[in-house]
Amino acid sequence: MNNQPKRLGLNYSIFENFVKENRIYVDKTHIIYDLITAPNNAHFYFVSRPRRFGKSLFISTLKAIFSGKKELFNEYWIGKSSSYDWPQHPVIHLDFGGIAHKTATDLAQSLYNTINEVAADHGIILPYLTVEDAFKFLVKELSKIDKVVLLIDEYDKPMVDHIGNLPIAEDNREVLNSFYTTVKSLEAYWRAIFITGVSKFSKTSLFSGLNNLQELSMDPIAAELFGYTHEELVTYFPTYIDDLAKHLGITKQATLDSMKIWYDGYRFSKDMQKQQMYSPLSVVACLKAKEFANYWFNTGNPGFLIALLRAKGMSLETNEPIEVPLYGFNALDIQNIPLLALLAQTGYLTIVNYDPEMETFTLDYPNKEIRESFKNYLMQAFTYASPAVIGTEITLMKRALTHKNFEQFCLSVKTLFAGIPHNLHIEKEAYYHSLFHLMFDLLGMKPKPQEATSRGESDLVLEAADSVMVFEFTFSKSAQDALDQIMHKKYHEKYMHKNKAIILVGININFKEKQLEFEWLQQSM
Repeated sequence: MNNQPKRLGLNYSIFENFVKENRIYVDKTHIIYDLITAPNNAHFYFVSRPRRFGKSLFISTLKAIFSGKKELFNEYWIGKSSSYDWPQHPVIHLDFGGIAHKTATDLAQSLYNTINEVAADHGIILPYLTVEDAFKFLVKELSKIDKVVLLIDEYDKPMVDHIGNLPIAEDNREVLNSFYTTVKSLEAYWRAIFITGVSKFSKTSLFSGLNNLQELSMDPIAAELFGYTHEELVTYFPTYIDDLAKHLGITKQATLDSMKIWYDGYRFSKDMQKQQMYSPLSVVACLKAKEFANYWFNTGNPGFLIALLRAKGMSLETNEPIEVPLYGFNALDIQNIPLLALLAQTGYLTIVNYDPEMETFTLDYPNKEIRESFKNYLMQAFTYASPAVIGTEITLMKRALTHKNFEQFCLSVKTLFAGIPHNLHIEKEAYYHSLFHLMFDLLGMKPKPQEATSRGESDLVLEAADSVMVFEFTFSKSAQDALDQIMHKKYHEKYMHKNKAIILVGININFKEKQLEFEWLQQSM
């Protein structure tokens, strides 16, 4: 037995490597055992979970179990405490994250090549050239050994990656439909099928063809299958949590409280008794770096989400929980994707309440990390700026506000807005209110929109420790007109008793030129 402290498994997704390299594997094998031994069940399962939530590790663990590798599980529940008899089944593992899919032709050819590699591993030569015929031949040959296990990871990636280009997404879906129809025709040969993805798409033969396919996405049995419970966090990572607390100079309890705020909060079932789950990637990344930070945003930029946010025109003011009907969580139509349902499936929103009488979910951000990530995505979507530009300008704005350098502040705002294509500027005041509201959120400040005074409502107020900024917007006029309105309505007088610097900011959007104009006055009291 290896007595060395177990290492963290950041960016690891192969179960055997966790065992061989003495890395921390949070044991989920008791749930897996229940799934693969369920009585009177065809053991055909589909589950959707957000990216980087352990789906690939789950598939890899299944592969090791169905391959009969009992020696890998000696210290885990299924190897120590179960009655599983460890038969060796032929396993076909298809990871669509690694299968080319730029076009339908690429997808079909790469899928065939992958099937051919599986066949070669078993000494089988495929006599057929089409994906469907080759797959049928492979399964039937493997079934001579025993019933076959099919494991499919990221089944939806050939569609999700092309949401911004629907013709390609539709062509790829046709390739997949033909393949999944073949999977259905081979039902008698399967021991088990496990399929993972981010979203469930309608009009996919995967769901209409496999009559016995059980969806686990919202099933209570799988509510704790992905991610970490609080008990798992403190049980499997005690030394690393202690190290983090020591490094930050805070107590262990304060460390756990911060981890909860940053990385906990996911719920994958309408059963409110089920625990909320921690993001596994973020927990391990935090413990490794010894720093609370936004690791979700740094692990990949989902271009499909940016495209959808632009296309759907989601409000930038996403600070309140949202109530949606239960039926909104059914399969998505790739031609008309409900944005809120997709955001829930991809992990940007999560279930915080379920009303069984009304059959509605309440959705909200799961934690601080996702709240910040989503605001960054919104900024990308609506300013067309890159993450690097957004990060740089937000930093400059923070510094500018700290030193009351309002010229630099406005220059940074202009830089962010400069990337918006001129034909996409929206002639609506609320749109620009929302953009500024979002920017201040990213700055860690709490802007007050439509702040009421005795003579009307100012457009936006930002109050800092030693200053108050009062904003007014005009359209196709001048920034001076906006400033004049503040002075005429005396919006700033509400804050004069606070002995803070008062800065009046007039902003004009010129729709003829599709440009922003800024003027500001500073009045210290």
